[in-house]
Amino acid sequence: MRTALALVFAALVALVTAYPGPSQDYKIVADKPFLQRQRDFLRLLVRIQQPNYYSDQFELGNSYDVEGNINNYKNPQVVKQFLAIYKAGMLPRGVPYSPYYSTQRYETKLLFDLFYYANDYDTFYKTACWARDRVNEGQFLYAFSVATFQREDLNDIVLPPPYEIYPYLFVEADVIQKAYETRERDVGLTSPKTYVFPANYTVYNPEQLLNYYREDVGLNTYYAYYFYNYPTFLNETEYGLNFARRGEQFYYTRQQIYARYYLERLSWDLPDVEPYYYDRPFQTAYNPNLRYPNGQEVPVRPYEYSRQNSYDYNGNSYYYGNYYTGNNEYYTGNYYTGNYQPTYYYGYANNYDYYYPEDLLTYEKRVNDAIDYGYFFSPYQGKYPLYEDYYKGINYLGDVIEGNGETVNKRFYGSIYHYYRALAGKSVDPYNNHGLAPSALQNIYTALRDPANYQILKRVNYFFQRYKNYLPRYTYDELVYPGVKVVNVEVSKLITYFDYFDIDLDNVVNVKTPEDGQYVDYRARQTRLNHKPFTYTVDVTSDKAQDVYVRVFLGPKYDYLGREYNINDRRHYFVELDRFPYKVQAGQTTIQRNSRDSYVVTPDYPSYRTLFRKVEDAYQGRDQFYIDRSQRYCGYPERLLLPRGKKGGQAYTFYVIVTPYVQQDAHDFEPYNYKSFSYCGVGPNRKYPDDKPLGYPFDRPIYGKDFYTPNMYFKDVVIFHKKQEEVNAATTH
Repeated sequence: MRTALALVFAALVALVTAYPGPSQDYKIVADKPFLQRQRDFLRLLVRIQQPNYYSDQFELGNSYDVEGNINNYKNPQVVKQFLAIYKAGMLPRGVPYSPYYSTQRYETKLLFDLFYYANDYDTFYKTACWARDRVNEGQFLYAFSVATFQREDLNDIVLPPPYEIYPYLFVEADVIQKAYETRERDVGLTSPKTYVFPANYTVYNPEQLLNYYREDVGLNTYYAYYFYNYPTFLNETEYGLNFARRGEQFYYTRQQIYARYYLERLSWDLPDVEPYYYDRPFQTAYNPNLRYPNGQEVPVRPYEYSRQNSYDYNGNSYYYGNYYTGNNEYYTGNYYTGNYQPTYYYGYANNYDYYYPEDLLTYEKRVNDAIDYGYFFSPYQGKYPLYEDYYKGINYLGDVIEGNGETVNKRFYGSIYHYYRALAGKSVDPYNNHGLAPSALQNIYTALRDPANYQILKRVNYFFQRYKNYLPRYTYDELVYPGVKVVNVEVSKLITYFDYFDIDLDNVVNVKTPEDGQYVDYRARQTRLNHKPFTYTVDVTSDKAQDVYVRVFLGPKYDYLGREYNINDRRHYFVELDRFPYKVQAGQTTIQRNSRDSYVVTPDYPSYRTLFRKVEDAYQGRDQFYIDRSQRYCGYPERLLLPRGKKGGQAYTFYVIVTPYVQQDAHDFEPYNYKSFSYCGVGPNRKYPDDKPLGYPFDRPIYGKDFYTPNMYFKDVVIFHKKQEEVNAATTH
């Protein structure tokens, strides 16, 4: 799967001229069969909250018999399992969905299996048409998207950005309400008419100064795409896949999200966030101002909310979940809609989501003990050593903390990361006794919007830092690159500004026919952070011609009080800006790089409307549609590469290190299934094009002068924030 991004092919071409590699052209013209598939996908995702109004898909779904075609799936057993829970009663359509509820997560996994194990595209498509109108729309979107990302025969398919498929979880409720009201007035439209609704940010306290960052639709889309790549339920053995460095990837992406958030806070002179403590009240209230399609609000977290204020009817404080009734029955209390009768499932549900807060303390202690002892334990495989092989150890730790499909012993170590967000998220209805909708922390599209998320990330990071503190620090001999020296680094002026971005809201209003839908053109206009493209040059001397690996980071120089950091304290906040291989010559080589060439970022996504029009024009023979396999659909938003800075300038540190390039695979630095691998991994059955730990060399403690070697360079830089008019005026002169 991919998403259509603009002009990234040019970046690949620029890289190939600097570094020898395959000369294959990754940009090809889409043929008619592909266009038919692409068109099918786009139509399937139109207004998923209402029945499909495309008659061919609707009729295909009605006529398709999943059970009667069981032999058209590679694993018939998963079809039987899915049909068993479907007939017993799954999450109804119209009810808010969360992949963090164990029952809903299990249902989603079985729905994904149905898509994933389809023998061919024809079976996949018929299954999707059938499921589109029969399962919960949130569940369908998640399972369908994950399957699109994981199936090899769908690698080239473009999915529209989730903020235009399901705007409810990306655009504030008052803006959605304006779209509803406008539709009521214009229900009889016979020609296109465009409406633009401002989506402004209101600031009542210092934390809300960062709303523009936390609520950035590109940032939240990146987070969702990460889970499409690495759904928690995915198990390598079950699906025959190998995800290189999955646990380490979990650690690194969370650490980088937290570090980048801290750099943004410095622009406002805000201190670092406090780690999440579930035995203390939250000082930061949070009102998401989001509303699900059925009218339920995403719950508010009140000021000084404490988990200790939540009790059952007997006065006991414990966490919500599937209620165990005995006799191997689990009551799924997640689905109350007023007239829906809760379902009983037999055998499959687990009770990991039903525990006392004290249980989480136990899980934390067990993980800390494993870090201290050097082993995780499993009743089936025995010991899992953490320090004999770094890459195995960090993967074990990351898998255990997330509690994903690769964890060595979920029963014993739990799923700390998800338990944190469940505890912090369900503040008002902790046991789902009242049918409250999932909180922002319990949805992959909204988790980064909540300030509490960054408190959770800081607490999670503690486990990894505890582990890494036991690892030997890098010695001078390990860091130095004999014969190579970075002589100088120059960075062009760094300028950020706010601009406007339109989000297509067409999918939030219901229409009866495709013809009615073509006249609806509603847009939310959101303020977002951006920066002028910048360049940097790295002057490198080498005693011979050789292949090198360049890593670039941005970190803080001072804390929020203006005190200069020491290197060991600030290493936690360095954010990766780029990494790339380069062929240096004997003597001096000047490497010039543009920020738009960065391997860690992705440009803006095209709108649903634009994508639909381009595909339809190509399908009808009016134009050509290109498949560009060099595009990166999953990565950090290019616009957010730099923190905001200040009007008078904010000091940061630009860091470059040059290390030997050790080829890991014949396909190093070829397109990674449309991924920015630093932030999204390399996908199944691929190798990382890097022999160093993620975050190297800042991933281990730094003490003494041995850290400073000739092949690295620290450069003081200043980031200025300007008004867009000033930037435009400077550009035209």
